Amino acid sequence: MSEQSFFQNALSNFTHEVAAGGSIRHLTDLGYTVKQISEQISFPTPTERIRRQVWERLIETEVILTCEPGCNTKTKADYVREYDEYGRASFRKVAMPTAEQPQIQWKEFVVKSHETEKFRKILEKKVSENGSSHSYAACEFGILMRQEPAHFQELLGVLNEKQREYIEGLPWEPKSVYHRLNSRMLEILLQLSAEGFWRGECYFLKTGEKVRVE
Repeated sequence: MSEQSFFQNALSNFTHEVAAGGSIRHLTDLGYTVKQISEQISFPTPTERIRRQVWERLIETEVILTCEPGCNTKTKADYVREYDEYGRASFRKVAMPTAEQPQIQWKEFVVKSHETEKFRKILEKKVSENGSSHSYAACEFGILMRQEPAHFQELLGVLNEKQREYIEGLPWEPKSVYHRLNSRMLEILLQLSAEGFWRGECYFLKTGEKVRVE
């Protein structure tokens, strides 16, 4: 990257942060969807940039976890070789995240997929006991949208407009991630489960319990 291109990119990022970055994070914290945020902010921002920044904020605030709940994460030091415009090498110290094995010895419970009402009662009880900030559900939306797009569209079809808007707006990673069981995700999960579109695990950190739907 030339010095001019680097400067232009840095200026663009700075301008975006001043004009829109704080607003995007604030609206994300309030629960706005990507579509709602794009309609609220006045600074012209590509939707893909909003999606990426919303996703980063959800991870930063631990609404979404990228490793299994109960895993301790820590960092190790690593060094990256970089070159300046004259080809001179230097090393920059960076923090690389590493994941440890789960520290919780889970007490597991199994619920059959057809036991819809039982699953609802268990979820509502466990979220009440643990609080939504300590309750998570495994989500594989990123895997489905890439590997089984037709099935993913069927899944979206059983959700209401706002639920669908939320799921479609996020750039789900192509792996299992874990979404906090706040009121929105609890409703989405129960709706998908009732229609036979969700099987997986829910994690409750305070009580050390894992509920598996099979």
